[in-house]
This record gives sequence, structure tokens and C-alpha cells, in this order.
Amino acid sequence: MDPGSRNTFDLGYYKQVLKRRGLFESDAALLNSSVTRSIITQQLRSTQKFFFGFAKSTEKMGRINVLTGTKGEIRKHCALVNN
Repeated sequence: MDPGSRNTFDLGYYKQVLKRRGLFESDAALLNSSVTRSIITQQLRSTQKFFFGFAKSTEKMGRINVLTGTKGEIRKHCALVNN
């Protein structure tokens, strides 16, 4: 998503977001709030903190029980439940 570091996992994308060069509207919206803008700025100051938080969130997502078979569904439109 970040052309400058396409082969590396780093904070380059958020540097681009702060320059208003993000790809997604949701990322651009992070700059509309002083709270979320501050979070991005803090993450960029400490890459170690970012990677630690990313690792913790990845572990947490790994504990989510994914619904499979007849218990779950693949949505035709991700914002709507299938009929």
C-alpha cells in the first residue's frame, strides 16, 4: 500500500497518511480528530511501540473463533447480512 516500502512492513504508510497521501477514506478521516491524529504521531515516534501493539493485536485476533461450515456465512455484500 506504500510504494516507498512495498517489500517491507513498516510505518511508511502512516507517514503518507499524515501527508494526506493515504489510499483509503478511512485513513484520511484519522486526521479529522486531534485524538486519532495524535495516536498516529505517537506511533511514528516509537516504531518499537507500534510493532509491540501490532503483535499483541495479531495474537488477540488469533483467539477469535472463526465460524465455519453451516455456522458461518460468506457475505455477498460485506456491510449486509445475507437473506
